[in-house]
Amino acid sequence: MRILVVDPRFESRWGLADWLVAFLEAVAVESAASAAEALQVLERRKPDVVLVTHPMPEGEGLELARRIKERPEPPVLILLTEHSDPQFEAGCEAAGVDFWLERRHLQARLFGFLQQRFTLKFVQTRIA
Repeated sequence: MRILVVDPRFESRWGLADWLVAFLEAVAVESAASAAEALQVLERRKPDVVLVTHPMPEGEGLELARRIKERPEPPVLILLTEHSDPQFEAGCEAAGVDFWLERRHLQARLFGFLQQRFTLKFVQTRIA
């Protein structure tokens, strides 16, 4: 599975990437710091999943989501926000976002959604 993480904050972007790689087998994670960079990556590669944080400094994550979903055969699109509200949720539905969640629910809900959409194998860890 190929995942593109879009987040303008370096620590957050790489933290998410490291977390995904640590728990999922056979996953390749690429990152982008802006909407423009994300669109360039989408031109070069075909990720299965795009995980976008919202809001973003140079534009809203929802606008990037709309642009991604307008593409032929768009990837699964997930929006991650600090705080959700009915207006945000309506915007996600209108943009065609496949799944959205608050950052505080990331661990509890993201893997469940991905497991439903894809056949996933989780990294097996042993406790000594």
